[in-house]
Amino acid sequence: MKTLTLSFCLAALSPLLAAAGDFPLGFYGIGGPQELSVLKQAGFNCFHTYAQDPERLAALAAEAKKLGLKMVAAPDRVIDSPYAKEAKGWPVLAWYLYDEPEVHKLPPAELGKLDKRVKDWAPGQKTVFVMGEGVSAFTYSGAADALMVDWYPVPHLPLGSVGEQVALVKAGAAIMDPERKDKPVWAVLQAFDWINYPQRRKDRVGGFPTFEQARFMTYLALARGAEGIFYFTYNGSDGVPLPSRPERWGIYQRLAAELNALRPVLEKGRPGALPPGLEPQLASRALRQGGKDYLILLNPSAAPLPLNAEALGGYRPLFRESRGLPPHLAPQEALILER
Repeated sequence: MKTLTLSFCLAALSPLLAAAGDFPLGFYGIGGPQELSVLKQAGFNCFHTYAQDPERLAALAAEAKKLGLKMVAAPDRVIDSPYAKEAKGWPVLAWYLYDEPEVHKLPPAELGKLDKRVKDWAPGQKTVFVMGEGVSAFTYSGAADALMVDWYPVPHLPLGSVGEQVALVKAGAAIMDPERKDKPVWAVLQAFDWINYPQRRKDRVGGFPTFEQARFMTYLALARGAEGIFYFTYNGSDGVPLPSRPERWGIYQRLAAELNALRPVLEKGRPGALPPGLEPQLASRALRQGGKDYLILLNPSAAPLPLNAEALGGYRPLFRESRGLPPHLAPQEALILER
């Protein structure tokens, strides 16, 4: 007998479940305060903005505080502005030090100076920066309190490359900053169409992620250790805000509902043990929280992979109409299990 998926059941509740906490779930590219209520209603708890004008950032901060959202913003123009003292009380998830320092060939020492400048000004607030590829963490991840990596593979690269980038950042951070080797890594995932951007090819190739692709990238990032998820970008690459296209915005609303339902597990879950006998090609992560076991299973291969019913005995799928365990996982399919 079929039942409603948990994501459908919790979709209407997701704003209530999305209080900003240890697991940031946000969108890049917020432009003004009027967009924040839309973001909150969709189930997100934080946002990134490219705005740097201190007055605009103050307005964003005021609206974010009212809605219970956290913000990621550049501190450069705020530090020496009339808002410098007030900004220390803004609902800042982290101050955004730099965008892809490896692309702009910023010396690591200069990134460290930026980090120190912000900490000297606002020692009670965190810092973060984003890298365009995970290997850069072996050069830059000694700076900041949190790290971000952006990776947008659709349609040019395998979706599985998302997991590789997150794993590289985790590994780089452990080496470059051993005293803070567990600093959080937030994945920045694709919510745009490459057709609207310059490409290293004669003819542009585009494609907006499907729900299945966006879901696979999201859970693969989590399986590889991401402690937060952002999507790029709220204001579309063609100038049309994503919520103006319900068929696209709905993809990320559905994902927000699922992640908010899993929020206690993602925030407080301890590492669990994988059942023996799982297909070795599966990407997986085991968590334990509230006396229950959870599994994230994904198929990164190009062919269906079997699921061992005996090994997964007692587990039930979440976010599916059928409560039974499927016999296999299709390529680029994610399965969340609870026992």
